[in-house]
Amino acid sequence: MTRRQKRENDWEDDGRTIVNMNVEGMPGYIRTFDEQASAPDPAHKREMVSPHETRMIILASMKWAFLYSMGISLLIVLFILFCVKVWLV
Repeated sequence: MTRRQKRENDWEDDGRTIVNMNVEGMPGYIRTFDEQASAPDPAHKREMVSPHETRMIILASMKWAFLYSMGISLLIVLFILFCVKVWLV
């Protein structure tokens, strides 16, 4: 008996599922009964954000973006000053 024949006979399918490959968004996806039961209720409406809250969120994000950009700018300026005054004397 050769090695190739021995390898082919070693593997046997016992029918168990190791990983469920039924992933939402993939071709061939089948929704099972359990997934339908756990789906969110369509009658439940989402809570909407008011215009005032939207403005506050935008302003807060702009404030943090400005803070980070100023910090990075300061680091760049300090690095250039270090290079000109100390390193490249």
